[in-house]
Amino acid sequence: MNGPWAYNGNCQGGGGSYRLEIDCVGYDFTAFPPILGQYTAREDLPVGQAGTVACFGPNWSSAGWGMGARIFRL
Repeated sequence: MNGPWAYNGNCQGGGGSYRLEIDCVGYDFTAFPPILGQYTAREDLPVGQAGTVACFGPNWSSAGWGMGARIFRL
């Protein structure tokens, strides 16, 4: 976890892609219907590229507190 609201990760070795996920408690107005409570933010990236996934979205479209995070290959 990178502070209580974001997760940095990187997956190395081989090809393919991997996923970063963070479980958040807050709100997400980008979802339909909008979420107030627990939600998961995720990002899929190519292996070898570092990434960050956060509970905060652009223009405060989502904001929350991170409860746990994970990284895994797809």
